[in-house]
Amino acid sequence: MRIISFAWTTPAVRAKVKTCTRREWDDAYAARFNAGNLLAGYDRNPRFHGQQITVVRLTCKPYKEPYCRVPATDWQAEGFAHLEQLGATVHGMTPGQFWQQWLDSPLEKTCFVVRFEYV
Repeated sequence: MRIISFAWTTPAVRAKVKTCTRREWDDAYAARFNAGNLLAGYDRNPRFHGQQITVVRLTCKPYKEPYCRVPATDWQAEGFAHLEQLGATVHGMTPGQFWQQWLDSPLEKTCFVVRFEYV
């Protein structure tokens, strides 16, 4: 089973409110993933002593999207509402500041959107 590390969004994963993540994967790596794949979710990369905290199932094949086109509904799906309630930071920023950084990104800055459900 492939793994996925949630790192700073772990509290939202533990609360099972995060159902989407964005990744800067290359096309060849992203092509390995398909709807229905099971992934072991970790709190951090296992090479750095991460622990498995969940298993998720991809609900669709990962697809590319510009950061600046993130839909408003993904505020919840990314777990940012939950993290904001906790007073958590994301890479040293509030969730709102991090979100705004995505919205302010140039159109050519893309990522893969990975949507999932908990098993």
